[in-house]
Amino acid sequence: MLVAGIRRRSTRFDLNYDPAVPPPRRQKKQQLAAVPEAALLRVSKGTKKTVDLFLEGVYLAGTSAGGLEDLRHRACADRLRLAEQFVSSGRRLLRARPAQYRDAISRNYYGMYHATRAVVFYRYGGDDHESHQALPGQIPKDFPDAAQWTNTLKDARAHRNAADYDPYPTDVQYWRGVAQGLAVEAPTLLALVRQYLAAKGCNHL
Repeated sequence: MLVAGIRRRSTRFDLNYDPAVPPPRRQKKQQLAAVPEAALLRVSKGTKKTVDLFLEGVYLAGTSAGGLEDLRHRACADRLRLAEQFVSSGRRLLRARPAQYRDAISRNYYGMYHATRAVVFYRYGGDDHESHQALPGQIPKDFPDAAQWTNTLKDARAHRNAADYDPYPTDVQYWRGVAQGLAVEAPTLLALVRQYLAAKGCNHL
């Protein structure tokens, strides 16, 4: 009985005990104390909407080994691939018999739009300028021929609006000329966007 009693008492001792490591309760208190007060202040003054956004940010950052920045790079690269799909569709529409000039204009414009949106998103840090009207003016100043592409994108949008909404002109040759012009400009812009983003360090291209 004595031996059994000793054995029972001996199981209370942790052979891996390290006096330098505080017990779990003390560890938790130390972790709480280590939270910067600036962070606590932001949480304490945050509205429910703000705190929910904090929680969403924590969740999003945890979905990728590279954190939120890696997700931002991936979203940018995926939008550029979407732009390339639109331009590819535009080429097929031009090769169709009969050629679908109005549809080709629309597809090429959207390819240019999404490529530009990817650049602006990457440089600005968010998708704040996604509107078709605002986007051209947000092309980074260090983008090749930025002023020229600002005007080109505006013109492409005007052509797209006319091709999608206006019954006139009815002359097929007019729309053919517009479509063929955008079929040159769109892939040129996309190639510049890819080069620009790669030079700026965008991953997943």
